Amino acid sequence: MARFAIAAAGLGKPISSSAMEALINQPGPIAVRTVASSDWKADLSGLINLKDPKAVQAGLTDHEEPIQIHAHLVRHPTQGFFMIDTGVSKQFAEDPKSVGVPWVLKSLAKMDKLQVREDALSAIGSEGVPLKGVLMTHLHFDHISGMPDVPKDVPFYTGPGEAEEKKFENVVVQGMEDRFSEGRPAIQEFQFTKDPDGKLEGVINVFGDGSLFAILTPGHTAGHLSYLARTPTGPVLFTGDACHTRWGWEHGVEPGSFTFERESERKSLLQLKALSERHPNMIVRLGHQP
Repeated sequence: MARFAIAAAGLGKPISSSAMEALINQPGPIAVRTVASSDWKADLSGLINLKDPKAVQAGLTDHEEPIQIHAHLVRHPTQGFFMIDTGVSKQFAEDPKSVGVPWVLKSLAKMDKLQVREDALSAIGSEGVPLKGVLMTHLHFDHISGMPDVPKDVPFYTGPGEAEEKKFENVVVQGMEDRFSEGRPAIQEFQFTKDPDGKLEGVINVFGDGSLFAILTPGHTAGHLSYLARTPTGPVLFTGDACHTRWGWEHGVEPGSFTFERESERKSLLQLKALSERHPNMIVRLGHQP
């Protein structure tokens, strides 16, 4: 049984990676603001594969690593205001029981270390225009934790199979997800096709004008997405949790225990790394660190 109601997204059309790359160095119309919605801590063994030879050689050991929960505010001149992920709502942080967060998650997720900086409601209000949609990298609890602040009629978009993923962690947060999704439209799944160029798994031209792209990067979750925006100052890549940390990105080491399928995760990370190296002016925004 799916965790959310699902529908095929009417937004976006498949495009080849080569067609995308032919466009992305040209200045584009997308304005972006990354919001550090909260400070948090997580075990490094979840954020980085400490068994990777590079991590072993660097002498990395498990500890509580400072991280952040982000939301990215995206403005298109005609399509309007969208968010990439949701940040954190004050209700989620201050009264988690009220939004269905179980006690076991509070403990496992170190929610006592969560400090809100700019809550989702404030971030949404800062734009001064209606929110048109939320583009999710994936549906893990820390990426939907701003959902209580998102108006009920705003659609959410995900990658294929994301809303159906079944794992123990999803059973733990089922009640929270049910509470968050109640009364909302069906999750909109982007309709990917295989990238004919083989450089990426698949790419969606979100608004149809080559300004914003959704990139299929499975591994952290079954339907994980990253996004690439063409801004006036150059391309900006939002990796989502294809890479959590700056060290992981710089050394090409995938996340650790916080992953669904390791080989896919590593492949997705290296594909994004190669993409950024082909376009050296690209700004990279990581999942949980600056």
